[in-house]
Amino acid sequence: MDDILEISHLSKTFGSGESAVSALHDVNLSIHSGEIFGIIGLSGAGKSTLVRCINLLERPDEGKVLFHGKDLMSLSVKELRKQRRIISMIFQSFNLLEQRTALANICFPMELAGVPRKDARRKAAELLETVGLPDKAKAYPVQLSGGQKQRVAIARALASDPEVLLCDEATSALDPQTTNAILDLLQQISRERGITVILITHQMSVIEQICNRVAILDVGRVAELGEVEQVFSNPRSDAGRRLVSPSVALPLNTDRPVARIAFNGNASDEPIIATLAMEKHITVSILGADTRNVDGKAFGTMLISLPEELAQRREALDYLNAHPGVFAEEVR
Repeated sequence: MDDILEISHLSKTFGSGESAVSALHDVNLSIHSGEIFGIIGLSGAGKSTLVRCINLLERPDEGKVLFHGKDLMSLSVKELRKQRRIISMIFQSFNLLEQRTALANICFPMELAGVPRKDARRKAAELLETVGLPDKAKAYPVQLSGGQKQRVAIARALASDPEVLLCDEATSALDPQTTNAILDLLQQISRERGITVILITHQMSVIEQICNRVAILDVGRVAELGEVEQVFSNPRSDAGRRLVSPSVALPLNTDRPVARIAFNGNASDEPIIATLAMEKHITVSILGADTRNVDGKAFGTMLISLPEELAQRREALDYLNAHPGVFAEEVR
């Protein structure tokens, strides 16, 4: 797939001297045109700083942000303003103008761009239809629910006909049912309009529901990157394991050797621990387990104790790894 955005060796530090905080360090990402790309991490990982660096609301200290191959860092203020119209953004707090109706909020970016009033109002009404709020044109933000406010914010972001939609924790202030509805709407918009969506979130369920690929940030660095199924079925980084399966991210206190087993949707229903005991006469104890549902498939991670004898440990790991969709490794 063609890349619409490329982030190259991006770094950002706040403050100076002993009080300096490195928010991003040597971040490299390529975003494919038309995909829904997730960026996830714990608090302080640098997610919001990264998304604000993409459209240069925060200017990186080092690196490049390439949009269609053009470095945004090299643009003049006027040229950058033009590019920002097609890299729209929606926020956790909606950022609607309280003194304007829903229709007028959607018209606002078109007014700034010099679109004739009649054309702006017609397009705003069409966008209210797109986000499922055709009857809320005259409603003020105070009269809208959280989900309705976010729908108006999405419609406003679409008013400039963007190619990229940046979503900074856009659903974290919403209840689960409303979150699902907003994610379905974003997926529909991406599919029907060919818009590239970049989702910044700390919620695994958001990534699972609609993202194609995911990058895991950890203390300002990309700890892991790949297809959602790939990363969630077998996270390779400590940060990935903490996010995907926090209850089994680290072994419990035990003197015995421990193995971590990752299994994907094709292997999750197989009784491999039971068959290990029956076929190889090797018994193990389950120390912890965690499963997730990604695109209708079960993925999971399990911690088991291994035999003390080296030959039996190797035999157990070889047996487990021989099953398709299963990855087992000894951890210390």
